[in-house]
Amino acid sequence: MGLELSKAILDISFKMRLLKAMQEDTSSSGGLTERDLMILELLHNRGKMTISEIAAADSNVSYSTISTNVTKLWRDGKMLSKTISPENQRVTTVELTDKGKETVEVYNRLRTERFQVLFDAIEVTEDEKQVLLNIIARAISSFDKFLGLDKSTNEQRNSVC
Repeated sequence: MGLELSKAILDISFKMRLLKAMQEDTSSSGGLTERDLMILELLHNRGKMTISEIAAADSNVSYSTISTNVTKLWRDGKMLSKTISPENQRVTTVELTDKGKETVEVYNRLRTERFQVLFDAIEVTEDEKQVLLNIIARAISSFDKFLGLDKSTNEQRNSVC
C-alpha cells in the first residue's frame, strides 16, 4: 500500500504542477521563485519580520541567500518595505507592501482554483471531506513540529532565549 500511495501522490502532484504551469502562463507571475513566494507568504502570515527571522524559517538556506531574495523583492519587485533598526543598524525589518499583499492574494487565489479543480475531479462527499480535513490537520501539525513552527516548540524556544 505504501508504494501504491506514494505513486498516486507523485502522479497527482505532477498533474497539479502542470495545472500550475498553465495558470502561470496566463497570469502575470512576475517570475517569482518558490523561495520568493515562501518569503512573501511568511510575511503575509506573520507580519513584520527581521531578515534573521525569515532565514531561521528555512534552515537549509543561508542568511545571505535570504537577504539577496529580500533585496530583490524590495528593489525590483517593490513587494517589500525595509526598515533599518535605529537601535541596531545591523537589524533590518521587512514587511509586505500593498503590491506584496496583492501578489500573495493572487497566488493564493490561483492555488485555491487548482485545489477546486482537484476536489471537483474527485467528487469528495461531505463525509470524505471531513476525513480529508482531519488527515490534513494531522499532517499540518506534524509538519509544524518537524519545522519548529508549532506553538509549544516556539514557546519553549522563547522561554530558553
